[in-house]
Amino acid sequence: MSEPIFYINGDMMKQSKANVSFNDSGFLFGDGIFETIRFTNKKLFAIEKHIERLKIGIKTIQLNDNISIEKITTLLREVLKVNNISNGLLKLILTRGELESEPWNHNSSPSIYITIRPFKEFKNIPLKVIFLEEKDYPIIRFHPAIKSMSYIGNVIAKIEAKNLNANEPVFINNQGIITECAIRNIFFVKNNTLLTPKKELGILPGIVRETIIKIAKKNGMETIETKIHRDTINNMDEAFLSSSGIGILPCRWKNWNSNYKYTLKLKNDLFNYIKQNSN
Repeated sequence: MSEPIFYINGDMMKQSKANVSFNDSGFLFGDGIFETIRFTNKKLFAIEKHIERLKIGIKTIQLNDNISIEKITTLLREVLKVNNISNGLLKLILTRGELESEPWNHNSSPSIYITIRPFKEFKNIPLKVIFLEEKDYPIIRFHPAIKSMSYIGNVIAKIEAKNLNANEPVFINNQGIITECAIRNIFFVKNNTLLTPKKELGILPGIVRETIIKIAKKNGMETIETKIHRDTINNMDEAFLSSSGIGILPCRWKNWNSNYKYTLKLKNDLFNYIKQNSN
């Protein structure tokens, strides 16, 4: 496969040549937001919803309001066009731009970066998860929830999960309620009911998460966004993770597994829905 081409704040360049200025506020302070956008056959999935969430992020962190959403959408499609990748993920990053004469002096325009990659292959399915207390990690939550670049708590938890031979950490708050994974949402199935943590817990309202709920309702499943206590998880029939990058993947944990009947049906339906609704 040819080397991917990224958009780096005004220029298209090969991945090996791509770099970010040392004075970029995103590099120095994690001062920025991002969106990870799925594409199939070079067509973007749910781009309108990503742009809607991006606008909320821009307002929340008070980026300059001269960012052209039309320009961003055009750039995303241009990156798709110049790359030989048909199915994968675009990552759009907006930072506050470069510092000028002194710290906190942001008179420059926001910086725009777009990267591209094919889907990652997962070999050990179902994915193994481990449940971690979120109070032990410096997790930053915004209200409304946005995709901030400040992911240090999530990264530390991912490292911890890897050290414990797990694929993904699942956070539990100080009331024993499950919230979300480090970079994914989580769902459970009990009988014919789909359960997932409610947005009021501060979780990121994932685009694919919303799509799964829509598909489940269409399939006749009752869907409940609720508080799920850690003491109830071993009584669940099924469980799976979701994100733009993985779609749906079944998960397991110590002393628990499943046949994933509903999960596999939803996984297939989601794949078809994304394929039919990308543009």
